[in-house]
Amino acid sequence: MGEESSRRFIAISKDNRKLDDNVELRKALLDFIGDFANWDNSTVPEFLKTSRTLTQAAHEALGGEPGSRPLVVDPFAGGGSIPLEALRVGADAFASDLNPVAVLLNKVVLEYIPKYGQKLADGVREYGHLVKGYAEKELAELYPKDSTKAEVIAYLWARFIICEGPVCGVKVPLLRSLWLSKKNNNSVGLKILTDKNNKQIEFRIIQDANSKEIGEGTVKKGSVTCPICGYTTPVKSVRSQLKERNGGTNDAFAIAVVLSGESGLFFRPFSHEDLNAANKATKELSKREGNISYKNISLIPNEEINPLPHSVNRLPMYGMNNWGKIYTYRQSLALATFIKIIRSLDIDNSDKEFKTAIRTCLALAVGRCADYWSSLATWAQQFVAHAFGRQALPFITDFAEVNVLSGKTGSWTSAIGWISNFLEREQLIKSTGETSLADAIEHPLPDDIVNLLATDPPYYDAISYADLSDYFYVWLRRCLYDIHPELFKDEQTEKKGEIIVEPTDVDGVGIKDDQYYLDKMVLAMAEIRRILAPNGVGVIVFAHKTTVGWESQLSAMLTAGLSVTASWPIDTERPGKVSAIGQARLMSSIHLVCRPRENPDGTLITDHVGDW
Repeated sequence: MGEESSRRFIAISKDNRKLDDNVELRKALLDFIGDFANWDNSTVPEFLKTSRTLTQAAHEALGGEPGSRPLVVDPFAGGGSIPLEALRVGADAFASDLNPVAVLLNKVVLEYIPKYGQKLADGVREYGHLVKGYAEKELAELYPKDSTKAEVIAYLWARFIICEGPVCGVKVPLLRSLWLSKKNNNSVGLKILTDKNNKQIEFRIIQDANSKEIGEGTVKKGSVTCPICGYTTPVKSVRSQLKERNGGTNDAFAIAVVLSGESGLFFRPFSHEDLNAANKATKELSKREGNISYKNISLIPNEEINPLPHSVNRLPMYGMNNWGKIYTYRQSLALATFIKIIRSLDIDNSDKEFKTAIRTCLALAVGRCADYWSSLATWAQQFVAHAFGRQALPFITDFAEVNVLSGKTGSWTSAIGWISNFLEREQLIKSTGETSLADAIEHPLPDDIVNLLATDPPYYDAISYADLSDYFYVWLRRCLYDIHPELFKDEQTEKKGEIIVEPTDVDGVGIKDDQYYLDKMVLAMAEIRRILAPNGVGVIVFAHKTTVGWESQLSAMLTAGLSVTASWPIDTERPGKVSAIGQARLMSSIHLVCRPRENPDGTLITDHVGDW
């Protein structure tokens, strides 16, 4: 449909004969909104102009001062998609969150992009390229070039255990699958070769492989079956062995090297040079750790991973009890090297805030790399899949180590390209928003000031946001503690005030049960009512597959003095998203439209509230 709906709506809105026909106008408006919701249309000038005209007209029709802009507020802003879209359609935006990682993202989206636009995108490309040049000088010998013209893009490793079968003791690599590629007419797999006399396991890479040749992996539901003796070591013993070796990340079994050539991807065994390069990283990291720290912050993250929250507890269960242990020594050294270069980078510009914006974006590129440069990243047969395939951090038995200096999947070049392209795409947004580190139950805005409060609050017991974001926080802190001290003053993100249901005692906060969630959400919803203008509108987005979560959210809204006036079920997730598969709560969300339930003097109406 493209821009047709935009032109149709404008035509109808100018036709006096059709203005009285609310149904016709409503259909045209909904058609326009449906088309504008297509991401490809979000930067089309005709759509932007029409949406901003509609926003301004609605604001003034509801009593807004002519020429002023409506204020849209999100007190659970997260990554900032709601405030970003508010700016896109011509509103003012105020975003706040308890989580400093979320606030940092919003600073870029709401403040830096509107202020610097294309200049910021160009600057990130320029200095990102410069950073890579410096990094290549320091890290080149750790990522040796292939003897052919092909580019090494990843190294595939597998953790191992010692088979506990009677008189066996073989070192068994933990492989979920033996397939390296099954796509694009490129079937490549691993054939297990067993030497029973010497009790050794090796692999042969098979081209044009079939299922009979390849067979199954060694891991199934956490237990490990030995290819030599057939004994299955139970999951409890697997965990125990790996826990003794800090997760088995840095003594993993070398499986294969992935290369990209003129004819596409291909694989080869590890060479002595490949293994020597990995060993060099171990020695270099040990040398640097003793000499470098950032203002009493260790070179490599040693902050503990809480063993209790369900979203991260698999890691300590296997011996990864701090954030540094989820990385190989080479990955840790690479991340630390990029941070050191960014911190010492001479950005040639007199505008102090622009320098801060550039360094912040480069730090976010490090965060994006950390998502790929860990032993929780996997080989997805054509590319490296990042650690956050879903809203949890599962333990991974076999992993892919990115060649950080390549120009391909998961590399620094890829991260800089992604971020700079986003900055360039959104530079059409010219109005600046505001972001703040704030608790939703103590909102910084004054009473009755907000025209639209739109927010997507925490989903009951679904996600441990703070514990998961520590994955990024620990690296961002090492890069930005001096230019964003208000965000990175603490070792890890705030857990105490987080409004979720968590059945374990996190950091001594106590168990966050249903009542805790309800009590805190009531306070947050009461703040929403307080800052909403008397004629303001609230939109609360929520999705959960159990009635308990729904009851808590609705009870909080009604108790706090909000009246639900409408509800819209909207598909909000792309069908292919990993976290959406088989989970109804994440395929669509309910948008609850509400208004303050107040008397003219601002006191709460309590004498005629209906049931629900």
